[in-house]
Amino acid sequence: MAKRSFISVTRWLATIVLLAGIVMAVRYFCMESFHVSTDSMEVALHKGDYILVNKLPLKDNPGRNRVVLFTSPLLKDTVSNPLFLSRCIGMPGDTIRISNDGYRVNGKLIPHSPRSLSTYIVTQDALDEVLSAQKKLNIPLRNLKEEPFGISISLTSFEEYQLREELSEEANIRFLKNPMESYELIVPQKGRAYRLDAAALTACREAIQTEARDKAVFRDGKLFLDGREAAFFFFDQDYYWMLSDNANEAVDSRHLGFIPRDHIIGNAWLCWYSKERQRILKPVN
Repeated sequence: MAKRSFISVTRWLATIVLLAGIVMAVRYFCMESFHVSTDSMEVALHKGDYILVNKLPLKDNPGRNRVVLFTSPLLKDTVSNPLFLSRCIGMPGDTIRISNDGYRVNGKLIPHSPRSLSTYIVTQDALDEVLSAQKKLNIPLRNLKEEPFGISISLTSFEEYQLREELSEEANIRFLKNPMESYELIVPQKGRAYRLDAAALTACREAIQTEARDKAVFRDGKLFLDGREAAFFFFDQDYYWMLSDNANEAVDSRHLGFIPRDHIIGNAWLCWYSKERQRILKPVN
């Protein structure tokens, strides 16, 4: 009797250990649940949502235009290793052009999010009329800064439209969008020669320091490897460009640079819980 009880307990414990091992293996290699703690991906995901992330090392993971979970590639973040959630708009080898209109990936325009803020210049002559219209329309005064010619403020594209409808023709002429200097980047691809211009050196600095370590020295806007100036660099892995849907509330590749493959956790696959019931068990798009 005692022997039977011992065998039953042993089988029961073995089953628990086996199940625990399967759960751990699934979490580590296949699928894991994460809590969304920021507004960076609204409206695709809301703060407070719980999502399942597909961690399988498949060809389309991460996928183009998919919401992706990743860790910071910055050397200063190696201890805390914070998590970020953004949309993957640039794949290895893609050409990305950043301008006032938005982002062009291989020539295809991805407009700025409607929530994105742009800087606008208001000259002294139109200042009173613009501020009065802004107050009337309940548009918040964001990042107001005094300039020699008047002020600069931050607005969404819809707020700009509202203001222009309210302003006189003369005031509209003196209400200007601050031009943004456009630049172009190529997303690094494993094993391919990467030309190092000024924009590339800025975007790839952390990645190069991580891969080349003590061999890399940056001086006078140039890269030196083992003491020799380098015009090209060969990366050891693929990289990606991430951009959040709610760009004003997020940290993404604009701040972190290119995201290396070994910092990708996986594609956000399913929202399994949300405060909004209609969003529960919905795929993440």
